[in-house]
Amino acid sequence: MTFLSLTETTTAVGMGNWPIVKQVAWVFGFIMQGIFIVLSGIGIENIGVCIIVFTIITKMLLLPITIKQQKFSKMNAVMSPELQAIQKKYAGRKDQASVQKMQMEQQQLYDKYGTSMTAGCLPSLIQMPIIFALYPVIADIKNYVPQLATYSAEQYQRIHMFLGINLLEAPGFKLSFALIIPILAGVFSFLSMRLTMQNQPSMGEGQMANSMKTMNNIMPLFSVFMGITLPAFLGLYWCIQYVVMIVQQLFINQYMKKVSIEELIKQNIEKTNKKRARKGLPPLSDKANVNTKNIKRPNTANQNRPNLNKDEKGGNVKDSTEYYQNKSAKPGSLAAKANMVKDYNNKSKK
Repeated sequence: MTFLSLTETTTAVGMGNWPIVKQVAWVFGFIMQGIFIVLSGIGIENIGVCIIVFTIITKMLLLPITIKQQKFSKMNAVMSPELQAIQKKYAGRKDQASVQKMQMEQQQLYDKYGTSMTAGCLPSLIQMPIIFALYPVIADIKNYVPQLATYSAEQYQRIHMFLGINLLEAPGFKLSFALIIPILAGVFSFLSMRLTMQNQPSMGEGQMANSMKTMNNIMPLFSVFMGITLPAFLGLYWCIQYVVMIVQQLFINQYMKKVSIEELIKQNIEKTNKKRARKGLPPLSDKANVNTKNIKRPNTANQNRPNLNKDEKGGNVKDSTEYYQNKSAKPGSLAAKANMVKDYNNKSKK
């Protein structure tokens, strides 16, 4: 049993050579190679079966990220109306005071739910190199499973036959049994998306809701088209992937039904407070109870004056003239320095 080392995957083409993606693809290639060796050892030499087992394993590895992403989606659906209300409140106001006030209200809203502006991006960022790495392992399997190089052309063709379908060929726009793969990929893609949306609160009407509806309609058709025009082994991978996603989603939906928004908020705040404690920051408990709707809108008469009425500790921010008028300032204080500037200016005028 000879496993391929990371330095030996340099012949991979396209995204298989991208930084980070290459390293992740090597890990998945290692898994694929192990699957092929084990199945070959029990007399099953078939790339289609290897792809099925490989897809199940990789989707299970991604399950924690999927659950985390759907928790945020459920939370985001609840937050969106409040976030949109804040944005609408300051629509068209570009002055510094309004921008600062809007940012403060948005941050207090995120604090209230124990999340952040980047919370939804992190799972997606983690998934991106993983998704990109899966493709070259499937499309360039010969590069990641060196044992295939020992097979003759006839043997190589034989192990790529799955249920009478040649996985090396694209089904094409001709009537054949091979079309079953892209058709099932489209059907399973549609069912997977419908199940994913079941545990999400209704987003109502709006640009985001319309975008989601459009994506739900286009993605299944896109899966069918790609499955028809690309080699069948890629269509098989997508097909099995959606089947696994459907099974996972059925369990996730049951789990999410038992998790209330209040419980999610509590969990988020607890996790956030642990992170803040490690940084020496105060907990969010007080901020989380702030009703952002009670935050006053900045005075339109002072739009061009970027002066917030409260400092970071909640105290009143003194007007600069108060420092000039303070004659009993302690040496070295801000007021004393302000008096020095005032005296210098008066002497310069004389």
